[in-house]
Amino acid sequence: HDLSFIHHPDFFSRRQGFWHALHDYRRQAQSAHRLIAVSEFTKYDLVQSLGVPEEKITVIHSGVHPSLTPLPDSDARLAEFRRVHNLSFPFLLFVGTLEPRKNIPAIIRAFNLIKRSAAMSDLRLVVAGKPGWLYRTILAEAARSPFKDHIIFWGKIAPHDKLFLYNAAEAFVYPSFFEGFGFPPLEAQACGTPVVVSDRTALPEVLGDGARYVNPWNVDALAKELHDVLTNRALREDLRKKGIANAGRFHWQTTARQMLNLFQSYE
Repeated sequence: HDLSFIHHPDFFSRRQGFWHALHDYRRQAQSAHRLIAVSEFTKYDLVQSLGVPEEKITVIHSGVHPSLTPLPDSDARLAEFRRVHNLSFPFLLFVGTLEPRKNIPAIIRAFNLIKRSAAMSDLRLVVAGKPGWLYRTILAEAARSPFKDHIIFWGKIAPHDKLFLYNAAEAFVYPSFFEGFGFPPLEAQACGTPVVVSDRTALPEVLGDGARYVNPWNVDALAKELHDVLTNRALREDLRKKGIANAGRFHWQTTARQMLNLFQSYE
């Protein structure tokens, strides 16, 4: 899926580092007859970082669950979801494991900048996902925010809630430092939610022209991109249309067919 554990060992606990070492990924990559990479970026990384011959690697993209689609504002299920979860306000959404690689403190700092505008007084930030390694540093960052009462830690999302949470959000933000694919922003695109992500690793390849890109280290730039998406109606509609079209490229049936063709080529 990706080689983030090689490039950023500081993003992983000692236990996770030991697990990777124990499984001898270098030997596995060299001895395998074929490798399947979920992106061209990961394929390139396998060649450059592990010396895997390019011809051994087949790129097969992952898919998007077909239940993730845009919903009209009039959808009764969406209205009930908002009511049950008390989502009567506009909000930015992050979905993913709470861990250093996802760069969530930068989201909180950008949110602080956006909230300085009186026009954003109702805006909230929803951080959804299970706690990961060093997640308490993220909680500490939120606790220091002057707008901490407007930051909501949702916890792990129930699968049946994903459709509604993505559709209810004003924008989706994902300034991750390293991704081999990037499921959450692609899922947000599938639901017609404007997406702002980092310009690193596999994200531009997967999300195409249906997202806004930013240097994940530049909090000011992240805040500006988010502010533009929140306030520019034409930009929002453009991202919505392009995002839906882009997500339409990724189907699990296509993934399965490509996998089967690869397996059958060895019969």
